[in-house]
Amino acid sequence: MNDINLHLKNSLDTFDKYSISDDDKKTINRDLTGFITSKLFRKKFRKQKLVDSTATDITDRIKLSVKNNNPIHIVIFFGGYKHFWNPSDSEVDWAEVFSFNFLSEWAAPVAATYEPGVVIEFVSEDWILEKMNNYSAENLDKYSSSFTKLINEFNKKMPENFKFKFTRLGDIYDKSEMLKTVEAEMSAGYDRWNSLSEEAKQSELKRSKRSVILKEGQGIDRIIESRVMELVFYSVEERPEFSGDYNSNPENIFICFSFGLSDDNVLHWLTLGSTSSSIVDFWVGRGILEQSDDGFIDRIVSREQYAKIKDRLKTVELPSNDLGLKSFNQIEVISTDDWNELVASGGAC
Repeated sequence: MNDINLHLKNSLDTFDKYSISDDDKKTINRDLTGFITSKLFRKKFRKQKLVDSTATDITDRIKLSVKNNNPIHIVIFFGGYKHFWNPSDSEVDWAEVFSFNFLSEWAAPVAATYEPGVVIEFVSEDWILEKMNNYSAENLDKYSSSFTKLINEFNKKMPENFKFKFTRLGDIYDKSEMLKTVEAEMSAGYDRWNSLSEEAKQSELKRSKRSVILKEGQGIDRIIESRVMELVFYSVEERPEFSGDYNSNPENIFICFSFGLSDDNVLHWLTLGSTSSSIVDFWVGRGILEQSDDGFIDRIVSREQYAKIKDRLKTVELPSNDLGLKSFNQIEVISTDDWNELVASGGAC
């Protein structure tokens, strides 16, 4: 088990610096912006075809940052919670670690070659979840606290010009005013909902059915309310008074994970994997290791995948950690043979 301990210790403690090649140096001297965009657009990290308009938009934003000698600023809007199915009890688990390392590898060439560096900012949208999906304030605060601890730990190993940042949108804008605006526009939201075909409604409800914590007596009407509220929320949140600096800043580059594969990604944000082997969002999924004769593969599994492989997972206890987070006291491991069987059954992504 020492190899597992070492792999996970390196995951938390080690930053793999990008090695600059002679060809890189030639490209950088000729076109620094072109070098940065080529690294951020690598197919190894993307999970969706790059739309021409997105490539042009991001290139323009990078040009402006380089001109102003500012860090490349990556912005990731995300749920800001741990999905209720997850055994991690509302705290981060290895999924966040694996995803952070994947993002570090993705942006490492920029930090290595562009002195102002990179900032990757995670922006939590958790302010809406109490009302939309029945998450408690206590659980949301618990997740944010654990996320902050992990961000701070990661930043210890990062280069001086490459940092992670965490912001709760509800802490910098008027959360109560945002919620009032959403509630005031729910009637119009229901009007739009009622105009949809039955087929369109069923398609819209797929994610909401997995997201809502249903209380006693609640059913399909509560799930519909959640989806209508989510659609209203997207409209409200993008307004200048509620997310002003993020959407109006011409240097911010927006990326996403599974959201990018949905119909909600109307702006065609750059869509990355959550790890090299996963598209499951780190706040929704659970981090496990696949073990083969050649080493380990970091994976983030969904609720459905976890249910299929749970009986084949081996739990490995780990040395105590300085973070004080219980999820890092152990890791669940699956063999390559068992994982491949899941793939063959159509249950892996």
